[in-house]
Amino acid sequence: MSRRYSFDLFRLNIEDRADLFLRPNIQRLRTDDDIRMLLQVATEYEQDQIQKTRSAIFKWSLREYRDLRDSNNRELLHVILARSVLERDGVIVTDDGMSVGTSSLNPPLASTAVCFFDLSRHLVAVEHTGDLSQTAWKDFLQQILGSAAFRLERGSTIELEPVPEKNGIVGLFMSFERVTRMKVTLRIPNPELNRYTQAIYDDLEISGVREFTQDMKNPNGMSKSDNARPFASAVLAEQGYKKGEVQIEGIRNDTFEQASSGTTAARGHVRGLRDFVRGLHVTAKTKEAQKMLTAITAEIDRIHPAPEKNA
Repeated sequence: MSRRYSFDLFRLNIEDRADLFLRPNIQRLRTDDDIRMLLQVATEYEQDQIQKTRSAIFKWSLREYRDLRDSNNRELLHVILARSVLERDGVIVTDDGMSVGTSSLNPPLASTAVCFFDLSRHLVAVEHTGDLSQTAWKDFLQQILGSAAFRLERGSTIELEPVPEKNGIVGLFMSFERVTRMKVTLRIPNPELNRYTQAIYDDLEISGVREFTQDMKNPNGMSKSDNARPFASAVLAEQGYKKGEVQIEGIRNDTFEQASSGTTAARGHVRGLRDFVRGLHVTAKTKEAQKMLTAITAEIDRIHPAPEKNA
């Protein structure tokens, strides 16, 4: 069995709630201190979420909040996402035979995933595990964060958006000989900018726009120049400042095609650290822990390099 720590990478986006019943002067999440406070409250048991299926009842929880820094002064927040099995239907073996019934454990067993919120880059590394990767873990993590935001009386919450593999969106965009349509929803809070995305960010910032849906069309083909709006939108979306998938239509290999990208997160791997990461909440201040944190941030930067302003 592999002992490496594997994680999927997500962009931390602040999502403002649009609710008719919100107070006009309600506070929003805006600063890193707001995010720290939200995560601390999210690890309280009152924010736990119950999931009921046809054959089981689960409880989703966040626990073990830790405010950490690696040796390069990178700001990391550590939490553990857990899914506990409260009840499960199935075959029960008795002294006299077998029967179908509901089994429950007290305390319940849990499957866990270690998560790192990298506040220096507003990225989130979520452990990829066999037990949780095929579940609705992201939905319930966001429900927990939403419950914490409600508890704090904030009109915003946090959503995690997959950061695609390098060139997962830009590469798709450039693979078309002629792009006739591109649809994308961009979100702009706290972005990492480069020369391609600075202009579009400044435009939205001056306009007071925090979320922007673009449905760009031209049957004769849009500009693919790196200083044009379609390319800048593709770059910003590839950095994770988007909502949902990016849809592209056009001519590729002399054939009309429709394609989408952006729903699968880039995956990182750090060898030999899985068990150590699992016990980090106990050993967070040791030299070994600092080496581990540095290895994780280095892997984050490898699979999603920080943009250079002039590149």
